[in-house]
Amino acid sequence: MALRVHIDTDCGVDDALALALMARSPEAVEVVSVSAVFGNTYVDQAAANARGVLRLAGCGAEVYIGAGSGLARRPVQRMRPAHGVDGLNGAGFSQRWKLPELERGHSANALAFAARRQVVGLFLGPLTNLAKGLLEDPAAFRHWRPTVMAGAFEVPGKAAGGADFNTWSDPDALQRALESGVMPRLTPLDVTSQVLITAEDLARGAARCGSPLSQRLTKAAGPYIAFHQQVWGGEGCRPHDAVAAASLIAPQLFTFEPARLRVIVDGERQGRIERIEGPPNAEVCAGLDAEAVKRLILGGLFGRDALEAA
Repeated sequence: MALRVHIDTDCGVDDALALALMARSPEAVEVVSVSAVFGNTYVDQAAANARGVLRLAGCGAEVYIGAGSGLARRPVQRMRPAHGVDGLNGAGFSQRWKLPELERGHSANALAFAARRQVVGLFLGPLTNLAKGLLEDPAAFRHWRPTVMAGAFEVPGKAAGGADFNTWSDPDALQRALESGVMPRLTPLDVTSQVLITAEDLARGAARCGSPLSQRLTKAAGPYIAFHQQVWGGEGCRPHDAVAAASLIAPQLFTFEPARLRVIVDGERQGRIERIEGPPNAEVCAGLDAEAVKRLILGGLFGRDALEAA
């Protein structure tokens, strides 16, 4: 039976890869619903991007507009160097569709509704939507174990102070989740950075697949790859969010270990996550089969031919 998943995203380039991967893996996962959050672009654009990617991938899941800024109301970056103004480096989607708000009347939050139905959560951006849901309806999320793309331990993040961008954008949100009894499963940069996808991989896959979505993703990935070559080195990019998504599609390729974590919520090291003593309040991915995960991502995005060519 396919795993039923709600995805929360700030839909930039690697988010789009993750959404396409999930939508094109129906034997493993069913995308039930999606919520947008600020981050790689502003929240309305993130929602439009998510909806566009899903529709081109043949997925009809509802997309909700969520938080436009973090809990502390810090200024939101409007342009990320790897993602551009529209989140997809000029390949973003139109906002002509009026999308529903994540929070409906009478406290009926779509995210809480998903948690109550035991739909698995996958969070690819700042955790603001989850933190707000916990404040309004904490009982809905009791015993929930969402997968979260967050953390930079031995590998330094590229946000100020060495944090990963998601946690740096709203450190209070992740800390609230850790204090709430939710047991997030973190896939940090330490493991996601081990998977390398090149421009040649994407171009070859798009040529073999030939779909409008594949062509759009390849166009969006150009500046993303160039940025990664500048700051990370190597031949290609690290598809961080797609790696986190792969941990739900093929969990046997990943190793998680329990940990007690604390987030630094302010100052020069804002957003850094520390391991501390005490009973576990999270799980952290400690390892993965990088080559197998790469093949899984390319195969999911472009089909068997790309998988065999990788």
